[in-house]
Amino acid sequence: MPIIGELTEFYREEGIDLCVGLAPIHADGLPWALFTWYSRHGRQLTEHLGIAMQEVYFLEHALAAYTPTRALIIGNSMGWSTLALGLLMPRGKVVAMDTAPDAATREGLALTNRIAARHGLPVHAVRGTSPEDVAAIVDSELGGSIDFAFIDGLHTNEQVVRDYVAVRAKATPSAVFLFHDVTYCDLHAGMAEIGKLAGRAPKLLLGTPSGMGILFDEAAHPTLARAVAGFAPPEAAIKVVRQAAWDRRHRHLARWRRSINKRVSRLVP
Repeated sequence: MPIIGELTEFYREEGIDLCVGLAPIHADGLPWALFTWYSRHGRQLTEHLGIAMQEVYFLEHALAAYTPTRALIIGNSMGWSTLALGLLMPRGKVVAMDTAPDAATREGLALTNRIAARHGLPVHAVRGTSPEDVAAIVDSELGGSIDFAFIDGLHTNEQVVRDYVAVRAKATPSAVFLFHDVTYCDLHAGMAEIGKLAGRAPKLLLGTPSGMGILFDEAAHPTLARAVAGFAPPEAAIKVVRQAAWDRRHRHLARWRRSINKRVSRLVP
């Protein structure tokens, strides 16, 4: 079900202005304009941005095809993805954990819980560090196991593997693991290591702005596999787009060189 309007309204009720899904062309080419920005009275509240609108759209499709009941999120920030999952899992339970190292992210935990309580969402955001606190939080908050994990914490190859190993130890055999910022933060080495541990490679979702990754058993979840396919274009199709980008860039450079050469020739006696 579409949730973007309701999700946006949650923050407006808190006096927070959102900028979600702004194309880079509308922001002087800023690549991360696509993600979710939080501000109040014209001032940015935190540098920890939320997932992009297209990634919310992906969650809508994925959770229409697969219905988990116990979800763990590593990395809460201001609660955007946590509350999105709460809307999409009304009969489940969503727990987000964050180290909350600064005032903005600590307020993010409180904000998430405040909005969840006001709107009756099955969401709880807690302070904790992965991998050390994963098992205890899953035990105390989710009854000891999870069937969906969204890993969006510290974006290093070493940490994403640690997060996966900690979560996998508390996951059901058919659990689904979603990773944010795989391409954007170059987490490919971490994904390769996770693939070795899991015995199957995570699928790269280049149809999402951050290049998310997803790991699950496609034979166990055929409906989810069909939903995911729309966000994972084949390499042959990607090559067509990249070639068009290359051609455009070089046409632009050729025009620029011709223009410079003409100007230089006018100056040469």
